Amino acid sequence: MELRNLKTFQVVAECLNFTKAAEMLNFTQPTVTAQIQSLEKELNQLLFFRVGRKNHLTPAGKLLKKYTDQLFLIVDEVESTFLELGKPQGYLEIAASEYYCTHFFPFIVSEFLKTFPDVQINLVSCNSEEVIKGIESNTIDLGVIAGEISKSGIENIILDEEELLLVVLKEIYNHYSFDDIVSQFPFIKYRIGGNYKALIDQFIDQADFSPKKTIEIGSEEAIKRAILNGTGYGLVSSNLIRREITDGKVMHLPLTDQQISFKTSLIYLKKKEEKEILKSFSEVIESLWSKADE
Repeated sequence: MELRNLKTFQVVAECLNFTKAAEMLNFTQPTVTAQIQSLEKELNQLLFFRVGRKNHLTPAGKLLKKYTDQLFLIVDEVESTFLELGKPQGYLEIAASEYYCTHFFPFIVSEFLKTFPDVQINLVSCNSEEVIKGIESNTIDLGVIAGEISKSGIENIILDEEELLLVVLKEIYNHYSFDDIVSQFPFIKYRIGGNYKALIDQFIDQADFSPKKTIEIGSEEAIKRAILNGTGYGLVSSNLIRREITDGKVMHLPLTDQQISFKTSLIYLKKKEEKEILKSFSEVIESLWSKADE
């Protein structure tokens, strides 16, 4: 049975007038009559009978009307639900480190807005601790952090896993021994707490070196720029420095055989996970994250 013919039957069954039904459906009366006859032939039942000038439903017609009313209630619900799902509107506050904001989110946001152009997005650059605080205080909708978090009420989705690398400018590496680098240049350290800080401390313990001087910076991107400027040596994520290592601008200092890795996570409040706009954007982040920095 064609849905179109069933819809025509439902309208005729409501008004019991073929001419009026044709006007409501913007059809010709012969078209309406043909569709009803097609249904009657398919069901092998008469659906209407005429007494004088009035049309009436047969018992089969009454039964079919009951089913078509139920059917189109479901059809209307499906259309309404998917209309809301397909076109989320509203505002999203997203926070991540400068590195993620610069290298990942331009592509992700651009792809998201192609499908959902009515969503307004504000992207804030801040360190992982500030992202977590923003999520907890409900001032940020979605955040991307270095590491992962296990707290009641917060959803943590792993996006990637990277290695921590100790690196230095190639010119310094070529002219100084490691002992001289440690004694003459500062160790540039990420100013952050939580499990990411614990990983940095773990690396220093395993590599068994004691920096003579330390500079703490609250941005991995700023640490990278300081290393490229020859300010000192630093511990950064492999994705951040991958191109510079490949180009030979910086050198990796492999002081320990044990790899120290950390995860990149997408976080948000669990109570917000049914919000369609947030759900749609989080799904786009998960699907595009690995492609975004290529």
